[in-house]
Amino acid sequence: MRNSKGFHSISDSMTQDKTLSGLIQRANQLKKLNDALQKSLPAPVRGMCQLANIKGETAVFICYTQMEASKIRMYSRSILQTLNSEFKISIKKLQLKVDLKHRK
Repeated sequence: MRNSKGFHSISDSMTQDKTLSGLIQRANQLKKLNDALQKSLPAPVRGMCQLANIKGETAVFICYTQMEASKIRMYSRSILQTLNSEFKISIKKLQLKVDLKHRK
């Protein structure tokens, strides 16, 4: 953001713009949840996907290949149980997206 004297610092922009601050806070919460979830995923699929969002009762995951997405689908019941029991998040559905642009 810019003022008459030049650019604002990021911290000034965040205090003035509650939307930006909320977005950053949400991203940090999802990252912490993803980090904890990765440790609880079944060993064969650990690290194959990243939790990108939670919308209602749907957890959105990003996978880097179709093959990884297929493996995640095979373990979807286990992942749903983990989210519901260990993390106390009411999730009933996984949505998988394949992002071929940002491979590991």
